[in-house]
Amino acid sequence: MPPSTAPRQLGLASDQRARSRKTHRKSRNGCANCKLRRVKCDEAKPQCCKCTSYGVGCNYEPGASEMQLAVSGAFKVNLDLRRPVPRCLPQTPIRLPLAGRDDQTYELTLGDRELLINFTNSNILPVGSGANCFDFQSKAIKLAQVNPYLLHIVLTLSHLYHIHVNGNQMGPKVTSALAFHWYQGTALFNAKLSQPIKDEDKDPLWAAAALLGSSAFADIRATSYAEAWPLARSSPLDLSWMKMTGGKRAVFEITEPQRPSSIFHPILIGPRHNLPPTPRVGDEVLALPPRFIQMFNLDEHSTPENNPYHAAATVLAQIIIAAESGPAGKAKYLCFLGYADPRYLNLLAEKDPGAMLLLMYWYAIVMPTQEWWIWRRAIFEGPAICSVLETRFAEDPRLLELLEYPKAVFAAAATTVPYGASR
Repeated sequence: MPPSTAPRQLGLASDQRARSRKTHRKSRNGCANCKLRRVKCDEAKPQCCKCTSYGVGCNYEPGASEMQLAVSGAFKVNLDLRRPVPRCLPQTPIRLPLAGRDDQTYELTLGDRELLINFTNSNILPVGSGANCFDFQSKAIKLAQVNPYLLHIVLTLSHLYHIHVNGNQMGPKVTSALAFHWYQGTALFNAKLSQPIKDEDKDPLWAAAALLGSSAFADIRATSYAEAWPLARSSPLDLSWMKMTGGKRAVFEITEPQRPSSIFHPILIGPRHNLPPTPRVGDEVLALPPRFIQMFNLDEHSTPENNPYHAAATVLAQIIIAAESGPAGKAKYLCFLGYADPRYLNLLAEKDPGAMLLLMYWYAIVMPTQEWWIWRRAIFEGPAICSVLETRFAEDPRLLELLEYPKAVFAAAATTVPYGASR
């Protein structure tokens, strides 16, 4: 919810002292989001300061998507242990603090409570599988009750899931609520990361990082593949999920959710959930299309250090093997994102054909699982990548042959309804 919204609409608890409003010159050339939030835009380009501080994307073009999270500052880790630890006030799940507004709190609405009930009762989280997935959700909710930033982030993902199951309908009220909880969760999360991290902080911080990453992946505003990356016009929000990868990895290393004392230890521990890149190319690459071995230089000399495609290709091969041997757990599919090489991600940002081909195959392999937060992006970006490669390599029959499998998967997926979604 935008900060300019009336306290009564937000359910804010604050003092009732009258405050005089300062007059200001209206900005007629400001960005769309500042106009939506009714704040004066400083008109800085390409990203105005107001949108940067609020945590949303900035776009001056008419008709642009509104209130999308700007993820460049989603993870800011400060490990300076010399800083004093501020005294923490007891928090309840009824009223939450607001970032930058120490004199006000946010009171959960009836809609928020309904979303939290849905979060608890629906299998919407990306961690674990089967009973473990519901176990994660129950633990995340308990942690959110005493960690306001996590509760805001849970509400963010719940809003995205609600949008998904209601046919991607996003009115102004839903858009504003999503942006409000996203910003508040991210800002409070960053504030927590900037303080010395205690043992009791580790589990909620890791849960928040995981859910922020999933939210960024699920938040796609395209309504057709023509509006999706890499076909759509370039935007600072392109591959926003990718920009969080390094921050998520840093939080994982700090919080160590696989440590024995973590409440998430039973969900994450064990080789059955982990498919790291192989140090050298082995027989696993035989699961890939034969031409991949030549395209990505997957020979005996390839290592994660000298080949930017090595990690993505070898993890993808292991996911294919795991899927062929039976239903693979969610964590196995997510290894493709978790072990992404920064050099590979840079190639994706540059729309490198090889990098896009690997991502498209991962989309095709994970599509049958109908994981809603991946499906929302894969159903548009997969065909968009395919279209780009078909056009660019129209005279290369060998590459066109590689596109037949993912094209068939995406065509079949377009006629199905993913988990929980409505037509």
